[in-house]
Amino acid sequence: MTYYRIPAVSPAPVTALRREMDRLFEEVFAGRPATSWQPAVQAREDEQGFTIALDVPGIPADRLEVLAEDGVLTVRGERVRRELAEGERLLIGETTQGQFVRQFRLPKSADLQAIQAAYDLGVLTVRVAKLAPAQPRRVPVSVQSPAVTMPTSAETAGA
Repeated sequence: MTYYRIPAVSPAPVTALRREMDRLFEEVFAGRPATSWQPAVQAREDEQGFTIALDVPGIPADRLEVLAEDGVLTVRGERVRRELAEGERLLIGETTQGQFVRQFRLPKSADLQAIQAAYDLGVLTVRVAKLAPAQPRRVPVSVQSPAVTMPTSAETAGA
């Protein structure tokens, strides 16, 4: 029996092809501007609010944007390609460059006026507080028209 050794295939070309196909789909079929990459995300909820952490190493804080509007949290950023110095050549290039956009639909309990964003060690952490639950409230009834007097039982008995 003859055995043939199958050479190992690097996942990098497959990943690059997949990324390019996703970009083309976004641009052509979805009618949205294409993004180069998507950062990994972890979203959590606790009693006080929601926490969304995005892995964005190598991106300066001034290239990150956090926007909350109409119940949607949008995070944008851009990782700029590092240029090679003269005489330098790239041996392996697995890092992604370019723009990204991630959007998250927030629940009605999210307080869009109480959002904080912090950037530390390549992780952008966005904290969205929850609205305080609505408490029941007794509403007094006010009279808008002049009072109408009803005849008393003595007045109707005499009639």
